[in-house]
Amino acid sequence: SQPGVLWLHWLGEINGDRDEYLSEAVTLAGKGVVSVLPQGYFPWVPDPDGTTGDVTLVENQVAALRAALDRLVAERSVDASRVALVGHDYGAMYGALLADSDTRISAMVLQAPDALMGNWFAQFWLELEGAERDAYLALFDDLNPVDHTARLGDHVLFQWAGKDVYIGQEVPDAYAASSPDAHVETYPTSDHEFRDDARVARIAFLEAQLGL
Repeated sequence: SQPGVLWLHWLGEINGDRDEYLSEAVTLAGKGVVSVLPQGYFPWVPDPDGTTGDVTLVENQVAALRAALDRLVAERSVDASRVALVGHDYGAMYGALLADSDTRISAMVLQAPDALMGNWFAQFWLELEGAERDAYLALFDDLNPVDHTARLGDHVLFQWAGKDVYIGQEVPDAYAASSPDAHVETYPTSDHEFRDDARVARIAFLEAQLGL
């Protein structure tokens, strides 16, 4: 009987693919943890185009990650009651959506998720403003990560970076309001990419949650 972890990477210039968490997965493998590290598709490959097709792509990405979770728990040695999820940036946002709808996930670590799924699409790809921006964001009303993290209560760890240019204080505040029982750690000298101190805390949290 072994615990499992699903690792969901960020969208960034350094390790912005399934290798982001590889070293942590290897570390935990030495303690009997089985890991799956899927590659993200949207918006890593296609760009948002500002239509309802973006909502479909988000829903399809969640479905693909659920398939990766299926693969993880299909391992004969994996204890389905001890499965965690770790995500960063878009990986964290998708992770929140998946964990809320799939009770096989019993703990999760979320690094610097935005509160609104469409926010970065609107800002960095589409450059929308005013009513046009509001209408686009409304397409994602049922897919905003901030509304999907409360189910796991104190089995959630949020990690925030003090020098994050993409995440304003209103975002951690929104998650604190929606998930008041979650654990929260802030790293004053880290940026959106994070550094080793967050890694140490993340491993310790997973060890405690998975009973290692």
